[in-house]
Amino acid sequence: MNTDYKLYGLFVGLTVTIMVMCDTLMFKVFNLGDFRITASGIVFSLFYLLSTISTEVYGYKLGGRTVWIVVLCQTIYVFLINICAVIQVDSNAYSQHYYGLYNDFWRVTVATWVSMPASYFCNSFLISKLKIYFNGRFFIVRYTLSAMMAQAVLLITDYPISLSSKYSFYELVNIISTTWCYKVVMSIILLPVGIYIVHKIKKIEKTDYYDWGISYNPLTVFKGTNDDVKRNKFDDKG
Repeated sequence: MNTDYKLYGLFVGLTVTIMVMCDTLMFKVFNLGDFRITASGIVFSLFYLLSTISTEVYGYKLGGRTVWIVVLCQTIYVFLINICAVIQVDSNAYSQHYYGLYNDFWRVTVATWVSMPASYFCNSFLISKLKIYFNGRFFIVRYTLSAMMAQAVLLITDYPISLSSKYSFYELVNIISTTWCYKVVMSIILLPVGIYIVHKIKKIEKTDYYDWGISYNPLTVFKGTNDDVKRNKFDDKG
């Protein structure tokens, strides 16, 4: 597998940045009439755009490496925020505010360990398999289906852990359903952007990767693949 890509590092950095923003905005909820949506849910649509583009261009394994890097970075970030929030709580008013907001921030880490791999690898698996099945066609269908499924997995596994101490069961159901609907709509709105970026990056990187004969085990994404199989079809289209 060729890893000498110009933009892959940028994708990793942007993905980590977005996920850290989502962690920070986890407890901020906006009221839209009778509906409630988290600020992190609004930002998170960009993550699925990036993860879909990454898998579409670079393949399942390089995309999978990104998610484990994100999990590590999120864990370090949340751990440090949580520790700082519970130390010397009474030193000043700001410390008390930090404690009230982040004293149980460890829940975000637990949720990350569960939801990030589950939702990302669901998204990446669907993108990869459907790309092979449709021979690279119908990106709109592949993108929409994977976003609907993967974001449902994320919300069902993440929010009950992250937000259960902040909101009641019925409020959680409201937040999850509203956020899912928003994310699906945003995925569709961002679709033209995704199509444009995928087209441009494939030209820049000179790659259009197909995951023929690879292992979809999330724990093996850092292992190499059989280089005898030609998986880059970019030259075939040139």
